[in-house]
Amino acid sequence: MEPKKRAAIIGAGISGLAAIKSCLEEGLEPVCLEQFDDIGGFWSHSGAFQDGQGAMAFDNLTANTPKDMFCYSDFPYEDDVPPYPTRPYVHEYLNSYCDKFDLRKYIHFKTVTRDIRESEDYDVTGKWEVETTDGSEAVHIHIYDFVFVCSGYCSDAKFPLINGLETFRGSTEHSKTFKDGSKYADKRVLVIGTGNSAGDLAVTVSHVAKQVYMTVGRGSFIVPRLVEGGIPWSYATQRRALLQNKNNFANIVRATANSRLNHVATGINLTNSLKSSALIINDFLHIQIVCGRVKIVGNLIRVGDHEAQFKDGTVLRDLDAILFATGYLPGLKFLSDKAKGGTDKQYRYKMTFPLTLTHNTLALIGCFESGSTVIAVTEMQARWAARVFSGRCQLPARETMMADVDKWNKFVVRKFGRYKYKVPNLIIRDEMAAELGVAPSWWDLIKAGPRLAYQYYYGPAFPYYYRLWGPHSWCGAEKAIYNALEHGYIPKPVMTLKPAVSQKSSSVNLALTGAALAGAVMFGSYQWKLLQ
Repeated sequence: MEPKKRAAIIGAGISGLAAIKSCLEEGLEPVCLEQFDDIGGFWSHSGAFQDGQGAMAFDNLTANTPKDMFCYSDFPYEDDVPPYPTRPYVHEYLNSYCDKFDLRKYIHFKTVTRDIRESEDYDVTGKWEVETTDGSEAVHIHIYDFVFVCSGYCSDAKFPLINGLETFRGSTEHSKTFKDGSKYADKRVLVIGTGNSAGDLAVTVSHVAKQVYMTVGRGSFIVPRLVEGGIPWSYATQRRALLQNKNNFANIVRATANSRLNHVATGINLTNSLKSSALIINDFLHIQIVCGRVKIVGNLIRVGDHEAQFKDGTVLRDLDAILFATGYLPGLKFLSDKAKGGTDKQYRYKMTFPLTLTHNTLALIGCFESGSTVIAVTEMQARWAARVFSGRCQLPARETMMADVDKWNKFVVRKFGRYKYKVPNLIIRDEMAAELGVAPSWWDLIKAGPRLAYQYYYGPAFPYYYRLWGPHSWCGAEKAIYNALEHGYIPKPVMTLKPAVSQKSSSVNLALTGAALAGAVMFGSYQWKLLQ
């Protein structure tokens, strides 16, 4: 019997766990190399920031995506987990996933990856040398047939170039190391950033600070986790039907955001346009703004000893601290630029396979931004890569893959004006699902029946759909879909409800909210430019 081919998996976070399970499904031998002593990556929390750590979830972080969108495709959360899980719930979920599929025995903890390089016979075999160190500082080099890089892109903190920043005499901190707001009690704090992290930090610090100021750059839109009827924002907006009409997502965002707070009048978004604006999912930021605990300021142009000057001439004085929620620089220091798929402009097929390599034996999992549920897209990458490595799935011709890379590169430049790899989550994972063979054909949908076929296109895009068809399907997928539709977004009270409080009312609410949004999709006029 031929020995199993070995796959190195770098990191035991969300992506790494999915890669281990996918290797087992495809008959590969996974060897997961985790630098710390716990699984979970971003969602693991030792209580203090550790050397070599990327981004970490701060103490009271709550997921921005509901649990039935923020999960593995064949492993729902327990029913008693709230619709929007906090950090401890997510970490417990990842541990349960690890235990359910017996993944822990494949993980080598406290193993730091120092270098990944082509083996001596790479040109012939496509194999890789992986150099690691352990607690004893001994250096180990092993040969692997395949490599999954699952350490993510949130590695090195990114700071904007600001005139005079080096002269600031207060404290500065990046969201990467932020734990809680206690150190900012009674201080005047400036938060710099335009995304979810900036909103979370501003709200957290505002509960204890004397005053929080927030600069939102080109503008942001603040939308809630829940919309009308208590429906999660992701349920309402992550629908395949919305992809069929490219001109109305911006209308939905703008209407939802401005229904709570006038974004132009408050300075949050002076253009009221989504084209160059960020999206902040936050239920409390608008309240802190109207209470005056958070005040919006313009574009920052200069920093002094304890002051900050903005483009409109406003000067803030007596600042004690600056908090940066300004993203990350690409990490992966153990990889060559060639293995990363390039430097600034990248050549990765579906953001996964670097076309700068001779052999498709290395996959980059979760090494890009997707603006929505992380688990669903990284699990899809891992499943697809494992099946390609096993030889059961063939990649297209190189010319076809290069054309696809060119399409995505043109998209990011058109949208961001530079090579910023943040791509639409549902589009990219459905494209990978088609490659893997888990996207349904018309005949699959006909056999599934009208209700399920309708929900596939017009309902929330749950990850469970990827286990209905194709390789490694799961018999519980359909039940999980209907459970998510009827129960998943409703928090469980600690009491016994009468039967009159029925499932029907929640299903009707979801249907009505979906119908209202569908109307916006059909009749709105604002152009949301996705892929042409």
